[in-house]
Amino acid sequence: MLNIFKKGHETLTSDIDTWVVRWNRRYGDFSGSYEKTAQFFTDKSEALRFQEELKRAIKLLGHTASHLTDVRCERVKKNSCE
Repeated sequence: MLNIFKKGHETLTSDIDTWVVRWNRRYGDFSGSYEKTAQFFTDKSEALRFQEELKRAIKLLGHTASHLTDVRCERVKKNSCE
């Protein structure tokens, strides 16, 4: 039985390498309005390609603020990132 309404969370354990690409997404009416965003991958090359695509999109949009141009790709370790 899958209890999707159970409070809390469970850490799933597996030996699958996972990669996360993190960036800040703009929203709202003010230039300082942004939120942290992430996309997870099980293939490092896909994660790196996605990171490069985001960087090209940011360049195309002309963003210059460091909080909007920072894109990071990290290997996910158990309970943290590398």
